[in-house]
Amino acid sequence: MRLRAGTIAITGLLLLMTGCSTMQGDATVEENVTIDQAKTIAQEMETTLAGFVPPDQVASIAQNPTGALMSCSKEGDYLWSGQTKVILEPGTTYDGDAVTSKIAAAYDGSKSYRTETDMTTDGQPRAHVIGENGEGYLVALSVDKTFVQILSFSPCFVLPDDVSPSKPY
Repeated sequence: MRLRAGTIAITGLLLLMTGCSTMQGDATVEENVTIDQAKTIAQEMETTLAGFVPPDQVASIAQNPTGALMSCSKEGDYLWSGQTKVILEPGTTYDGDAVTSKIAAAYDGSKSYRTETDMTTDGQPRAHVIGENGEGYLVALSVDKTFVQILSFSPCFVLPDDVSPSKPY
């Protein structure tokens, strides 16, 4: 069990790093967005994406109440990153192809988003929803196949000088 938890943690970290790297560079910094607003934007999209999993397959949805700030372009610009888990009913056969296809159809070119789909390192379909303002979301089945993991990265914003990026928000 300890090895499984470590594997899940490493996989999550790799997904976070992958997601972050795709949102650096040309991201537009939202000058008037606060940490709380960025968090709300990301968490609302996590909830929306969780809705793509068929309801009869969902045992529960667990949204992390806090996340971490990550640098997103230059010094002082950050994004809020978080996670939601859609816990699957035991014995459910999750159709990742269908879920990622529905997400891609809903967001590719719509509402200032584009989508990319690919496969995780363990062969599961993954959807990556990317906003023009630097926000991004990764949706994929967990390694142990018990939940769908939704990782979020808010729009980039300017962190006030008196706020520490190292504490959870």
